[in-house]
Formats: sequence, C-alpha cells, structure tokens
Amino acid sequence: MNSLLPSRGTLTVRLTHMEGRLLLAGATVEVLNRGERYTTDRNGTVRITLPAPPRALSLQPNPPTRPYAVYDIRVTVSGYVPVTVYGIHIFDGIGSLWTYNMIRVDDAESAEETRINVPPHRRAVLPPYGGDAATAAVPAMNGAPSSARPVIVPEMVTVHLGLPGSDAVNVTVPFVEYIKSVASSEVFPTWPRESLLSNIHAEATLVMNRIYTEWYPSQGYDFDVSASPAFDQYYVHQREVFDTIDVLVDEYFNYYIGRKGFVEPIFAQFCDGRQSACSGLSQWGTVDLAAMGYTAIDIIRYYYGQNTELRTAELAKSLPDSYPGSPLTMGSSGEDVLRVQNRLNRIAINYPAIPFITIAEGNYGAETARSVRSFQQVFGLPVNGTVDEDTWYRIIYIYNAVKRLGELESEGEEVQSGAYPGNEVRIGDRGPNVLRLQWYNNAIARSNQFPQLRVIDLDGIYDNETAEAMRTLQALLGLPQTGVVDKATWDAVTRLYNEVGEIGTDDEYYGGEISGWPRPYPGAPVRRGATGDTVYYIQDLINAINSGNSAVPRVARDGIFGAETQAAVIAFQNAYGLASDGIVGPLTWEKLNAEYGMLPSVG
Repeated sequence: MNSLLPSRGTLTVRLTHMEGRLLLAGATVEVLNRGERYTTDRNGTVRITLPAPPRALSLQPNPPTRPYAVYDIRVTVSGYVPVTVYGIHIFDGIGSLWTYNMIRVDDAESAEETRINVPPHRRAVLPPYGGDAATAAVPAMNGAPSSARPVIVPEMVTVHLGLPGSDAVNVTVPFVEYIKSVASSEVFPTWPRESLLSNIHAEATLVMNRIYTEWYPSQGYDFDVSASPAFDQYYVHQREVFDTIDVLVDEYFNYYIGRKGFVEPIFAQFCDGRQSACSGLSQWGTVDLAAMGYTAIDIIRYYYGQNTELRTAELAKSLPDSYPGSPLTMGSSGEDVLRVQNRLNRIAINYPAIPFITIAEGNYGAETARSVRSFQQVFGLPVNGTVDEDTWYRIIYIYNAVKRLGELESEGEEVQSGAYPGNEVRIGDRGPNVLRLQWYNNAIARSNQFPQLRVIDLDGIYDNETAEAMRTLQALLGLPQTGVVDKATWDAVTRLYNEVGEIGTDDEYYGGEISGWPRPYPGAPVRRGATGDTVYYIQDLINAINSGNSAVPRVARDGIFGAETQAAVIAFQNAYGLASDGIVGPLTWEKLNAEYGMLPSVG
C-alpha cells in the first residue's frame, strides 16, 4: 500500500560494533513492509528511499490521515544478534536516521533477536499534560553574594523509562542523543526551522532544570529524568531521529532558557496547544509564529516572557554530585555552607519552626547549627545539627518545593541573605525580601511584648498593610515613619527580631491546627481503600488548602479514602501541576505539606 504514497523520504541506517568504536559493513537491512533488502557499505551505512504521505499533512494539527509512513526493518549479519525495529517514521522530504551498535553473539546474554518498538508520534496520539503552576516569578535580590551552582550539560544523562515511581529500567545515554530522541518524539521534523529550534530549546531547558535542581536524586531516585510526558517529556529509547532535528541539536544542545536576574534554567513547560493547553509553549503555536517570521528567541519570549534569554551551559564529562563529600558541621566554611544557609533561609519563610540565619556568609556557626537542627526535627531526620548526605538532599528537595523551581512560573533561584538587599523596599515590591520583613514583623508581634504590633499576611507583596506594619515598627524603633524600608530600618528590625528570639512554632498559624505537620512521607502511596490516621491527615490538609484555593473541594473528615477523597486529591493534583491519578505518592504528599505551609492562616 505504501507504494501508492505520492511523496518520498529517506531512511539511513548506520551500524557499528565494538561499543560504537568500529563501523559494521556487510550487514543485511530488510524493509519488511516492502520485501526489499539492502547491504551496509564500508562505512556501515545504507540509505533507502521510501514512499511517504505529502508534507502538508504534518503542518496541520488535525490531518485526515497519519502524516508519516511507518516501516519495519530487520538487521542481520553473521555472528551478531539480529535486531528488528517496528514503527520507524518516514516523512516527506525528511531523512530519518537510525544508528545502532550490533552485539556479537559471543558477547550477548542471549542470541535471541532484539526487538525495538517505536510508538506512534506524540503529535499523532496525544495524552493531555498535567496542570500548570500559578506562582509568578519575583525580582532577584541585588547586592548579595552568589552561591548558586553552575548550570551544566553532562555528557550522559540517566533516564527512567516509565513513571518516576514505577519499576521500569533506567538507561544512561548521551545527553545529545536524549535531546534528539525527545525532539523527534515531540514535534514533526517538517516544521519550520525556527519552530523546531524553539522547541529544542524548551526541551533541553526542561531537562537542564531537572538536573540543576537535582529534582529526582533529592527524592531518593537514581535517575535524572523520566521518559514520561506526564512528569517530564517524551523519550523513546533507541528510536530513529530526523535530519532536520539532528543538525539543530548538534549545534544548540547546550543552550537553555533563563530569566534575567536568575540563575537556573526555567522549567520550560510545553504542550501541543490544540488538544491540550498550558501556560508554557504551544508546540503547534510555534509553527504559526515561525510562519509569521518570528525567530526562535522571539517565539520563546512570546510564550515564556520578555525577560527570558538564551544562555549556554558549561559542558561536563560527568554529572557531579552536589553533596560536598563529607558532612558540614561547626567550623566548616565556603560555598557549600553558603548554599545551605541560603536554602534554609528560604525554607524558613514557609516553615517558621526553622529560625533564620541572620547573616548568611558561608561560615558554619551556632546560628546555622540551630537552623539545621530545627530543619532536621521538622522533617523527621536525626537531630544532630550536622548536614550529612541525607540532610543535604532533603534541604534541596524542600527548597525546590517552596521555590517551585520545578514549575514554569517559579520564584527563581537567587540568594537568601539576611543582609540589607542594597535597595529600599517599598509599596509595589514583592518577593523574598518582602516575605522576610513580613515574617520578622509577625515573629515580633507574637512575642506579646509589643501590643501595638499585629500579625499580617505572609504573601511576599509589599502592600498598604505591610507598609503600615513597617511604620509601626519604625515608630517603635524611633525611626522616621515613612513605611519605606531603608538600611537603617532593615538593620533595626533585624536586631529587634534577634532580641525577641522567637524560633518556635505557634499552634495558631502555619499548620498548628493539624497535628504533627509536616509529617514525613509514610513510605508507600496512599490510595482509595486506605483508612486510618494517615487518611485523616490528608483530609485535614485538603480541607485547609480549600480555604485558600476553592478549586480543591472540602471532604468529609472520616479517615476513609473513598471516592470523595480521591476526587479531591485529583482536583489538588490538577490545581498544582501534578499527575492526576488520585493517589497520594511522594510528590503529592510533599506538595500537600508545602501548600499547607504557605497558607497565611488556618482557620
């Protein structure tokens, strides 16, 4: 039937052996659909021209028929394990490239034929993506020392071929080949160059975000990214790639999208833009914009904001483990200590049982040890005041959660120092500096030593309420009552906070009404049919979150994980960009804890 197709594409097969070191000539390549046989040349290569549907079909979102042809090939050569590939895609005018390292029978565990299945292209069969984050990015702090990690591109990346919590296998592949597979699976290779390039930038940026934030290692997983588009992006192991994509990835694989004033690669969320929608890049929309003359950076800014820019990441032979190799303790100093201090200070805004480190300057003193002990106590770790490997990665995971670095509209990665930020804080400002001032105000007010002070909302927005609170503090401290926080006000408020010394939790705020919050993950997913204290805890979190987000419905507090609780969990997952399976696994559990912790009050 394919012989009736009006157009043509090509398939190039490249065979190697000895782990890719040598080319394999003389191998037979059979196109099973057509009964045709070819032989690889001295370069281990054979190029085959095959019928394909018209190119125009792949440039429209809902074509009347599949926009590519599908072929199966079998490769055989004496002394080597045969391999059959099912489902290779051939597009009109596009070269499909399939590279494979043949295994000698003597070196293989089995001589049985290897079978590779290439599923339908994601643009032809599309499950919907999850929801989107809703938090806006905030301005960077000025004048503070940087302790952020460099953004790197490792030579190899480890991919989990399934959902993060599944028992699927891990594969370690070259970073460049990973991006080529993702791009070949996510978009059609016939799209305009600038459309393809903007999608490749988004795909490379998304995995660099996962690597930079140590998203999966910080949760105890032994991989960098999953192959699931519900959590990350679509990766098909050992699939063919397309020449238009191959060339672009080779040139641009180490470029990523960042926001001006911030360090990290953004979580470059994307969706198809026709069958599913999100607040990130629309894949089909990039085709329309490219046709209008938009360049790749124009398209990126159209979808991710005018404050985005393209940067190049450092190339690394391997992916370094961020843990310094030995515990940090009293007397330690340097960049690793500064990273811990900055992260703990940001976490403290959401978890007030953890005291601020007043001046984060990279020296591990008594104040840092006190903050570490409080963190360990809150999150169920051995309380020793030392940052060992477990504490290090737990800090990273909670920091990522409260900063939403794994979401498109995150706060961004910047420094959380206690020092004056270098510019006045006033009405209209928002971000971590404002959050710190609000937290200081509330800590001082709850000391009950100053009845003229009152507790205000912790929302990171410097509004009239916050300005009035600052004027009250300025009056108390004998400063001009301007409502603008200059250096004198900042330093005086910080000193007063330290004198008050409130470092404990108050049962009337930030989760005090839920016993034991934040509880550690129970060790196994909680799903429909479960009963008992853990379900009560989940129901309490859901009902509290409902007070700030009506998209999450209230449930009956009965300790039974029934249909009503399952529906509420799905609503929560949809509202906060998680896979909506109705099961409380480790990601949903931590997100419930984190969102509850961000409530200004619980009533």
